[in-house]
Amino acid sequence: MTITFWTEDKIVKAEKLWKEGLSAREIAVMFGSKKNTVINMASRNRDRFPSRQDAWHPQPKAGPPVQPIRNPDRVTRVTISGAHVTMPRVPCIDGPAEP
Repeated sequence: MTITFWTEDKIVKAEKLWKEGLSAREIAVMFGSKKNTVINMASRNRDRFPSRQDAWHPQPKAGPPVQPIRNPDRVTRVTISGAHVTMPRVPCIDGPAEP
């Protein structure tokens, strides 16, 4: 027979602490266990322990698009790897500088 660490009483107490906003590590310290045991128990009882991931990554605010700074002495090139780099303008390749 296996002894279960998470009894119903402990799960109810952990649920209350979770809803109060305590982290998994803080809950684990209170129960004398490890953070991963709290995380695993919460994932098994997802209906009682809702995910907090939405709160960690807030959606960016929609605003006017940021216009890049244009320097007439520099151009943007795409490298073989696909990276966009800014380099000095070469008049024989890029033509004269824009006014």
